[in-house]
Amino acid sequence: MPKREKSKRLQVVITEEQDSLLTKTAYQLSSQERLVSKSEVVRLGIEMLNKAVEEGKLDPKVLSSLEKEESSD
Repeated sequence: MPKREKSKRLQVVITEEQDSLLTKTAYQLSSQERLVSKSEVVRLGIEMLNKAVEEGKLDPKVLSSLEKEESSD
């Protein structure tokens, strides 16, 4: 029997708009055979973001959206 992968719990504060986007994305990725959770969407997003950074394919506009959030805090 394979070992269970260690995991960590991360708590973040997100806006209602971001939560709505998570829900919408989970719904779009789901099928009758398999429902995709918002947590799975977040994990997939982390992997995709890391891949884009490593390959130098990160759209600079992504970072500007983070700067907007920080300035509104």
